[in-house]
Amino acid sequence: MDITLILLLSLILQFTAAVLAARLVLVTRRHPAWLLLAAAIGLMGLRRGVTLYETLVGGLHTPLDITAELVGLAISVLMVVGIAWISPLFKSLISAEEARRLNESRLQALWRLSQMTEASIQEITDFTLNEAVSLTKSKLGYLGFLNPDESVLTIYSWSRKVMEQCMVADKPIHYPLAKAGLWGEAVRQRRPCITNDYAASPWKKGYPEGHVEIRRHLNLPVFDGDRIVALVGVANKDTPYDDSDVHQLTLLLNGMWGLMQRKKAEEALAAALERGQQIQTRLVDTCMDAIIANDRKGTIFIFNENAARMLGYSPEEVIGKLNVRELYPEGVAQEIKRKIKDPNFTGAGLLENYETVVRHKDGTLIPIWLSARVLYEHDREVGVIGHFRDLRERKKMEEELLRHDRLVMLGKMAAHIGHEIKNPLMIIGGFARQIRQKLEEEPQKNREKLDIIIGEIKRLEDFLAQVGTYAKFSEPQKVAGDLNVLVQETCRLLKPSLRENRISLTLNLDPDLPQALFDPAHIRQVLLNIIKNSVEAMEAGGSLTITSRRREEGVWVQIEDTGGGIPPEAMEKLFQPFFSTKPKGSGLGLAISKKIMDAHGGELTVESRLHHGTTVTLLFKDFPTKSQEQ
Repeated sequence: MDITLILLLSLILQFTAAVLAARLVLVTRRHPAWLLLAAAIGLMGLRRGVTLYETLVGGLHTPLDITAELVGLAISVLMVVGIAWISPLFKSLISAEEARRLNESRLQALWRLSQMTEASIQEITDFTLNEAVSLTKSKLGYLGFLNPDESVLTIYSWSRKVMEQCMVADKPIHYPLAKAGLWGEAVRQRRPCITNDYAASPWKKGYPEGHVEIRRHLNLPVFDGDRIVALVGVANKDTPYDDSDVHQLTLLLNGMWGLMQRKKAEEALAAALERGQQIQTRLVDTCMDAIIANDRKGTIFIFNENAARMLGYSPEEVIGKLNVRELYPEGVAQEIKRKIKDPNFTGAGLLENYETVVRHKDGTLIPIWLSARVLYEHDREVGVIGHFRDLRERKKMEEELLRHDRLVMLGKMAAHIGHEIKNPLMIIGGFARQIRQKLEEEPQKNREKLDIIIGEIKRLEDFLAQVGTYAKFSEPQKVAGDLNVLVQETCRLLKPSLRENRISLTLNLDPDLPQALFDPAHIRQVLLNIIKNSVEAMEAGGSLTITSRRREEGVWVQIEDTGGGIPPEAMEKLFQPFFSTKPKGSGLGLAISKKIMDAHGGELTVESRLHHGTTVTLLFKDFPTKSQEQ
């Protein structure tokens, strides 16, 4: 190969490599190393030019010169190829660096957004739009929110250059989507829309005179679930918009919307808490009960208006100054605290409708119902809150009611006693007069009349005895005893009467029945009253079954008969004094029995089905201690 051609090719390739190296200065942002490399390659090319000149002038070269120049040509080819290949690599690195920078800028913007918790909506949207314009290297931008049906866009923020350059006199704030052109397309298509050639866009509808010129445009919707809630647009980037711009804007705008939603939620929560606090304060102040709360040391920190009215203190005299113990008589506060802590009372940490007294500022005692609860904070006890219900008026009403009930009862008793005594007295008086008139005559009939008189007197005596028992009821003297033994003794006394009335007796007594605390004389009277009622209910005979059993709630004795039963309408009045379903009944048997069982702390219940008999259950709940057992 001609050495001249070799030198010429080397010269061209070296100057090409120098130009490529110089271009890398622009690619790598004017890095000095590429300038030095371009200069070095240029000098090499200059050296080839000198050699070419010498060749053209001298004309003679040895084979060694030709070989050297071939090697130089090969080096020139490798330099051109190498520099050409390295350029895309640097472009890729620069693109990655640019993406990193954008991500850092976006992250910084998102961090700054997260700190704008006290900022207004306008400040948030202005900041977000400026960052959107900056991240996409745009010149213009706008940001707005859509109404719930996505028909109207309300612009909140314009970029500064829009306001400077746009000369349209009337700048509407609300834009109907139906009349929108290019910027409404993202809502209609429900996706980001890129327009890198506005003049050729099929979506444009033009803009009024004086409007800022649009060359490139990108807008994208912000979604909340399936609904578009906001729209952002940027325009006039120097280079085409691409998916990177969409990505950056999407992340930024989602961050903005998340902040706004959180801000709205916090504002709503704050408003709700404020309303709740106001409602709570009003409830405390307007509650019909006195409300008093104290910390663990007893210092009062809540004292509502009703507490002030009830106890005579003003809240200023009490809150933070008075200990709750000072509101009770000595020892009462300690007793209340013990009961609140006692899980066997009304529940651990709780006290409900406990009747006690509190002390007025003037020293007088006020009867109350107290409901209290322990206050906790993060599972740690911090105090107690109590509701105090003033019982003074209630006590007065109860006394008046009791006085009225006693008068009513006295009237009923007088009427009933008068009625019960009048009938026997009429019979006694009538027969006595007849006997006196015919004292010597008809001795047999007089004897019969005397028997009747004696029977009526006995009935009067029994009736007056029951009235006396009810009126002069004495408290039971409870001792430990075996209910089975008491039942058996009572039944032995009644065996003749049962046999006479054709009534069979069955005792189904638990041999392992534990002892109970009861007054034997009182409970014997209860058994006699109930069995007597059963006998009178079985006029044509029947069967009587007495059962004793131990249950979780206590020991019970059950008396079951096969009589005619009690009518449903009479069940509610069974325990009323002087109410009876029998023509000659005193109406005091069950009333006395119920009174005795109540005094024992037990229960007396009656179940009955008309024409199917009646069952009476006596429940005893008191048991003796080891020292009381016989």
